[in-house]
Amino acid sequence: MFSICIPIYNYDVGELAQRLHRQALHTGQAFEILLADDASKEKYRQVNSAIDLPYLRYIQLTENVGRSKIRNCLVQAAKYPYLIFMDCDSAVPSEAYIDNYIPYFKENIVCYGGRIYEEKRPHDTKYLRWKYGVKRESIPAEKREKNSNFGFMTCNFLMYKPLLKKLPFDETIREYGHEDTLLGLQLLGEDIQIQHIDNPLVHLGLEDADVFVAKTEKAVANLRKIEKILNEKYPRYVNHSKLIRMELKLRKWRLIPLAAIVFLIFKHLIKSNLLSKRPSLFLFDLYKLGTLCCLART
Repeated sequence: MFSICIPIYNYDVGELAQRLHRQALHTGQAFEILLADDASKEKYRQVNSAIDLPYLRYIQLTENVGRSKIRNCLVQAAKYPYLIFMDCDSAVPSEAYIDNYIPYFKENIVCYGGRIYEEKRPHDTKYLRWKYGVKRESIPAEKREKNSNFGFMTCNFLMYKPLLKKLPFDETIREYGHEDTLLGLQLLGEDIQIQHIDNPLVHLGLEDADVFVAKTEKAVANLRKIEKILNEKYPRYVNHSKLIRMELKLRKWRLIPLAAIVFLIFKHLIKSNLLSKRPSLFLFDLYKLGTLCCLART
């Protein structure tokens, strides 16, 4: 018995819901598809609320509550003990997607299926997001397992409902980025290792480079919040990311103020590259580190 949980924000999920519904019916198990709209624009509310499928429920929120709370709302609303979460801007590349998760319907199991991208290079304005996804997010299960709880993503995972109720998403994290990072580390703090399989979804909703850079700045701010939370609850995991480890080194060497100043001097040039036809992921990493240093000196 399982619930497929999809938080929605400004995206048409009709095709995704149809394909998932066919696969879920094929399993012969009791299931539901649960859609929760986080105050999208009217045109998306109309399209998604009109999806007419058996075993599908649609929940409409009147105000935007953010990435963490909308997922917690789905957990509370779900009927069944096993929850498959995915992002709304996903496509299902395999007819066995649901079947591949069924062997992991067990208590205290968390299973991440992975994320992939379309092979065709997108328009130049979306190239940074696509390149980052292909190089940094499309990772096979064998490699992900080496650091099983680091880099966990909520775009495609299975989790036992009582466990997710015990460790809910932190609702202080409203904006884009790292609510899944924190959950992965909280699970590790409870001695629960995330299992990894090759059961990916395709990420379709590529943002333009300027939007992605702006969202990344918000994600870095969230990472700063997470660093403080970990210091209080799980201090041994504070250095979980390369970005945080580099910031801690700069802090140790008392170079945070200097790094922030240098970044502000060159920020415009770095950003120009990121918005160009040939963005550098190395410069993107420097952009994130510089943003974190600016936050760290305040």
